Amino acid sequence: MAKIRAIVNGVHFYTCTRAINKQTVSDNSLQNVALRFALDCMGKDLGIGRDVHLYDHKIKKHTFQIQLSVV
Repeated sequence: MAKIRAIVNGVHFYTCTRAINKQTVSDNSLQNVALRFALDCMGKDLGIGRDVHLYDHKIKKHTFQIQLSVV
């Protein structure tokens, strides 16, 4: 369980890999999925920056600009 500094759409906060994997970081379920995807893409690297595009049930596109780094 590593401590992670996350920046999502310009808002930064600290969390841990366990919370991201359980998808309990945010009330927004799409944001939780985007964070989980970015963490999986990060692998064993110390950080990642990525735009994640997801669609909701109304086929509306949501973009999350995510930066993750290990603290």
